[in-house]
Amino acid sequence: MLRKRLFCTACIFLCVLFSSRAQNADSLAVGYERIVFEGAGLAETNAALRAKADCYKQAGRYREASETLARLRLFAMTDEERADVLYQRELCWFLDGDFAQAASMVEEVGDSTEDALLLHALVLAYAGRYNESEIYAARYISWNGPSPRLQELLALYAAAPQPRNQVTAAVLSFFPPLGHFYNGRTGEGLLSGALNLASLGFTVANMVSGYWVTAILGGGIALDQTFMGNRERNAALVALHDRNDPIAFGDKVRDFLLYYRTSTQ
Repeated sequence: MLRKRLFCTACIFLCVLFSSRAQNADSLAVGYERIVFEGAGLAETNAALRAKADCYKQAGRYREASETLARLRLFAMTDEERADVLYQRELCWFLDGDFAQAASMVEEVGDSTEDALLLHALVLAYAGRYNESEIYAARYISWNGPSPRLQELLALYAAAPQPRNQVTAAVLSFFPPLGHFYNGRTGEGLLSGALNLASLGFTVANMVSGYWVTAILGGGIALDQTFMGNRERNAALVALHDRNDPIAFGDKVRDFLLYYRTSTQ
């Protein structure tokens, strides 16, 4: 009983803690927005917007942080300040998991710093743009001169996953279990092939026995479920690979580059 009470007390405390933090971030953000709304000067407006973006970042609301940074008057900043704002925007999109949006900012951010090269390499890897990511990753580990791990990095990118061809997958899905084999699901493909074969066998057996109605209705329904289900499943597997493969490869690139960074510091 005592354990349950302690657990409930801890849960209530954590809920209050995180709720108060979220409310505090919102109230601070509203305060900074009021400064902008009341017509502050350029410097004060930029300072308020950056402070508001920091509130969102601390609360883990990276999308809102990047959108707030987009409102900054860049023309009123120094080149160094502009570069930092653009870098922070790309970083926020990356932390938000919107890799395509983050990748769209790579050229705008530029590659004048070591941190920017690292971020670009990670963003592009997670976005599935492996060739571009490889260039930035190689430049990153060679920032201070030729790297002894360059060949290891190139080997990592040589093993990058290849996107599934949707047309090929669609054609192969007409021939169970070839579509599943193409998507790397051997066991599932064998099961699909067995189910389709069983449905076809049921239909043929009933036709040979003269049970035409059973063959047409029962066999037709079974084939529709197994064959059409096979096609739908293969389309879903292609979409699954397109979504998950870049993330899995991005994790490998992240581990390699971050280990390299800690080992050289």
